[in-house]
Amino acid sequence: MNPPAGSHSQDPSTVHGALSGLRVVDLTGDEGRFATKLLTELGADVVRVGSGSPGLPLADPASAALGGVADWWYDGGKRRCRVDLSTAEGQAAYRRLAAAADVVVETERPGRLAELGLDHAEMSAVNPALVQVSITPFGRTGPRAHWLGSDLAAAAMGGMMALTGLADRPLNVWGRQAYNYAGFVAATSGVAAATSARLTGRGAHVDLSVHETVTGSIENLFMQYFFDDLLPLPKVAPRQGALHWLRAYDLAECTGGDGGYVMITPTPTPDLLLEWMISTGAGDVEKWLGLEPAELLGSVDEIMDAVRRWIRPQDAREVWWEAQERHIAFGGVLDIAEVCANPQFAHRGFLAVVLPPGAAAANGSQVSDRAASGQPGPVRVPSRLVRWSDAGRSGTVPPSPPASVDTPLDEVLASWEAPPTEARNGDTGSVAEAASSGHDDDRRPLDGIRVADFTWVLAGPSATKLLGDLGADVIRIQSEERSTIVNSPDFPYYFVWNRSKRSATLDMKHPDALTAARRLIETCDVLIENFSAGVLDSWGLDWETVHEWNPRLVYVTMSGCGHDGPWRHVISYAPTVHAVCGITHLTNFADRGDVGPGFSLNDHLAGYAAAVSTVGALYARERTGEGQRIDMAQLEVGTYSIGAAVIRQSAAVSLPSPEGNRDGIADHVPNEVYATDDGFVAVTVAEPAQWLGLVGLLADPRLDDPSLATESARRDRRSMIDAVLGEWAAGRTAAEAADALQEAGVPAGPVQSSHQLFAEDPQHAARGFWQPVDHAVFGERTVDAFAGLWNGRRWTPRHLSPAYLGEHNFEVWADAGYSPAEIAQGIGDGLFR
Repeated sequence: MNPPAGSHSQDPSTVHGALSGLRVVDLTGDEGRFATKLLTELGADVVRVGSGSPGLPLADPASAALGGVADWWYDGGKRRCRVDLSTAEGQAAYRRLAAAADVVVETERPGRLAELGLDHAEMSAVNPALVQVSITPFGRTGPRAHWLGSDLAAAAMGGMMALTGLADRPLNVWGRQAYNYAGFVAATSGVAAATSARLTGRGAHVDLSVHETVTGSIENLFMQYFFDDLLPLPKVAPRQGALHWLRAYDLAECTGGDGGYVMITPTPTPDLLLEWMISTGAGDVEKWLGLEPAELLGSVDEIMDAVRRWIRPQDAREVWWEAQERHIAFGGVLDIAEVCANPQFAHRGFLAVVLPPGAAAANGSQVSDRAASGQPGPVRVPSRLVRWSDAGRSGTVPPSPPASVDTPLDEVLASWEAPPTEARNGDTGSVAEAASSGHDDDRRPLDGIRVADFTWVLAGPSATKLLGDLGADVIRIQSEERSTIVNSPDFPYYFVWNRSKRSATLDMKHPDALTAARRLIETCDVLIENFSAGVLDSWGLDWETVHEWNPRLVYVTMSGCGHDGPWRHVISYAPTVHAVCGITHLTNFADRGDVGPGFSLNDHLAGYAAAVSTVGALYARERTGEGQRIDMAQLEVGTYSIGAAVIRQSAAVSLPSPEGNRDGIADHVPNEVYATDDGFVAVTVAEPAQWLGLVGLLADPRLDDPSLATESARRDRRSMIDAVLGEWAAGRTAAEAADALQEAGVPAGPVQSSHQLFAEDPQHAARGFWQPVDHAVFGERTVDAFAGLWNGRRWTPRHLSPAYLGEHNFEVWADAGYSPAEIAQGIGDGLFR
């Protein structure tokens, strides 16, 4: 049970989270609020001075006084301090805040802070350890730096909508996932840089591009494009509804019982599904029994068609659960009411009730009585991103309502009266030395951090890829037995998601494996894995044992549903999680139920969640001296990413349902994709000035109604506005439409394919986002870069993906104390294999 909420956010002196003591200035609009939400949840003292849309209003009038859905989701727990940068007084206030802060996260248009003398260059002169993370739609440099953005435009231009939707109907994933991606990377970068600043006294400026973040985080888009010479897949990946690029996952409709949809797949053990089908009388499937994975993929379309026919007359919920009992990774498509009633969430305390200011804690009957009497009602929210072993001291803090009153500037500064972050080595001298060493042009914030990477497929590798980009020495630990298809260095998938890592082999079935693992782990700062619950325990690498070996180790697990609870053994891949966590249900057109995300969105979200949690734990370790266990449930991460839907459900705000491309948090109008002469263009209007710009550009008499200046009026006439824009767009190319809209001050952008993003996107080209490389196995290829400029510099990969398993065995195991002869013997007898 959460303690009663106070009149505003929590007193920072009582907050004890991973980032306790970290002072953050939040100068963000909607594109950056998720980043500072993450920092707040981890215990940072975040003072919000920016502005953003409150979103859809809460139904309860007393709760609505605190703002709308967006305020409750993004700004709970933050302090609020009014700062108007357009005035001399506001500029002076900002200077005082930045001079005392550790981190600034801002989304001002490129150039504005410099014009006011408030940018990082000016503020670091008085606060050398200051970290500033600048989140902009396209980055601060390049020909499109001045373009306006929205989550819809970011998804369209960055590649998400190249894969999501139907061939003739691009669809955005519900919940502002483009902004979520950017928020995760911004928070991870900010915490990593702040950790480095504590050790070195030197801050950093991160010029983070939402556009680059999205383009670099879409599972197969560029694997197919860059490796079309090796893969039997189309070079430009298409939109194909829920069908996965491997074609082994898809949504199937059930007509029996209450109907519904099920995410079907023959994985992880195809024979189990085939034997089940045979036992129920399904014919002509015996021929696929016993096939090897490569042979199975050759017949996957026929197999999936057989499964669709077989499952159609059944009840969706019944067949889903019987499949799970048979160790088959089906997933039922749940709506948000069903998601909120998930017994796994109840067991793990994932959802929490937050009370508005002035409301006393109450039991269930008192909550009902309060609602009936018109008193402020409760709001239900995801309580945390991941679960920490030491949550109270160095993990997360309980959720709170958004601030109802402003905190005076002097009060904020008094609480920040300690001097700005100072370098201190303490017992981490080796890390500080590593962080300070090397050439300044390639100094990275996680230099000196070593990661034992026991991950596979995508969710885990995407986490360690980001940590490696930030400078960590990531050691990818595998065995030959588990390194098949996407987990093999000679498969393009592995190349895309395993850069910035070294490769070491270790067979955990070998009698000496546990000793070798211990010797390596004792040299590491982080262990991270994404196997099913219990796998590492069975190897002898459980948290309690490993913590005893290395008390400073941060131990990150990324299981599907968590390591405890009634669903701990549920088998889940990203498409399964999408179905069960609510993302699939919401990511649909109003007249469809079979679409959902067209790529493994949740694998990337889980990877980002692991990365930000890891750097948060490393920051906490500098204060506490100890590491801790981070227990991630990828199912929880999925629902967390649509947390605004949980708020809408609990607060009775137009209950969340499939809404196409509508923004489910604010419902901006227009916020839609329109067909053009050669493709599609995405258009958003979120501010009055943008509406006026659109009206002036279209010059259509149907829009000459002053009442349409209000968003509520535009919602009532959505169909008419969409019709006007659709007619206008139809006579232009997507590029022409986007250029004209941007010139008029309207956020817009074409829906871009992989080819357009690589060969035609002027912003990616100008900022050097694509990096040519020469790989030992694949030859001359292209990789994406880290999604921004660090101190004005574009980082290039320090390591490409390993060329073969065990490529760095002699280096890695030597660091663990083995002699060259012992390593050679270990390779020969199968230990290091």
